[in-house]
Amino acid sequence: MNTSAAIRYDVAVVGAGPAGSSAAAELARRGCSVLLLEKAVLPRYKTCGGGLLRRASQFLPPSAASVVESSFNSVLLNFHAEDLQFTATRPEPLVQMTMRPALDQLLAQEAKNLGVQLVAGCALRQLEPQPDGLALTTDQGRFHARFVIAADGVQSFTAKASGWSPLPCLAPALEWELPLPPQVFERFKAVARFDFGFVPAGYAWVFPKRHHLSVGILTTDRANVNLAAHLEAYLQSLGIPLEAGVEKHGYVIPLAPRREPLFRDRVLLVGDAAGLVDPITAEGISHALWSGRLAAEAMASQQLDPARVGPHYQALLERHILADLRAARWLARLIYHAPRLRHWAFRHQGARITNFAADVVMGQRGYQAALRDPRSYLKLLGLI
Repeated sequence: MNTSAAIRYDVAVVGAGPAGSSAAAELARRGCSVLLLEKAVLPRYKTCGGGLLRRASQFLPPSAASVVESSFNSVLLNFHAEDLQFTATRPEPLVQMTMRPALDQLLAQEAKNLGVQLVAGCALRQLEPQPDGLALTTDQGRFHARFVIAADGVQSFTAKASGWSPLPCLAPALEWELPLPPQVFERFKAVARFDFGFVPAGYAWVFPKRHHLSVGILTTDRANVNLAAHLEAYLQSLGIPLEAGVEKHGYVIPLAPRREPLFRDRVLLVGDAAGLVDPITAEGISHALWSGRLAAEAMASQQLDPARVGPHYQALLERHILADLRAARWLARLIYHAPRLRHWAFRHQGARITNFAADVVMGQRGYQAALRDPRSYLKLLGLI
């Protein structure tokens, strides 16, 4: 590629989801010239439960309130095999519901308002290292950037083109958008619920939006599981009819980061492209927003020095996200793959565990700190 004809930027961000737009906006605030590439035309449908946990709110602009469709101060956990039910309630919303097309468009527009060059409907076709950066060949021309942030999701073309191995642990999931008669919707609109026991090594959920339900199911089991059949059985058990106009979507969720460092030369991975998803809740928006900010912080604080940006970013991830995700994966194995232990723990200390999970969702506690605290085990055993 003849990079002399390419439009040049400090940073090119590939993917205008929460991770990419968060990174782009923060870089623009810090004075960098930023290109934000999105292969789809915005707004575009994105398969996602659309739950914004309280811990994500610190990374969202105030304007995000305009795309919130419903808020819940209480969350319901049901363990059907154990015949147990727990509710966590907080003074502030534990989770707010949004539709990803609206959220992603808002965040991309916020970045654009800060001076980011947003180019939508533009897929990255080739990424070529250059002595002073990277050359990008796209559907809409050629660009050059000193750094690239890969925010293009679980199937990241950017990560693949840069030589990363595949994500090591992918969980299949289904999500159906259900229009319902008003009298049926009324029964479910008051609370977000999570149900265990309807699928091996996973859970199902009902997320009420403004006028419809987003329902879904996922499994962490590597075996072949008929998710559609399990989801239909789940809906039947709740008395939720399948009306005309149901939108059905399948996707995969990364439950572990890539095995290599999340930087390579001048390319940094963020969000789902890096595999930064909570393996217990399977929620990724919080860490997507946070990792985007951390990537921007690493670039700006290290003055776009190619020798320092990547290691600094990895260190920030380790301090703020990766260590906690390792602890979460250990706990996830107990929850999803040790049913007898889960049964005992929730039978004896279910309220404590549920409230701990609510504290994590609120951003008040982390998994790693709890595992390191001996009092956590004494509380679980009911000794204090």
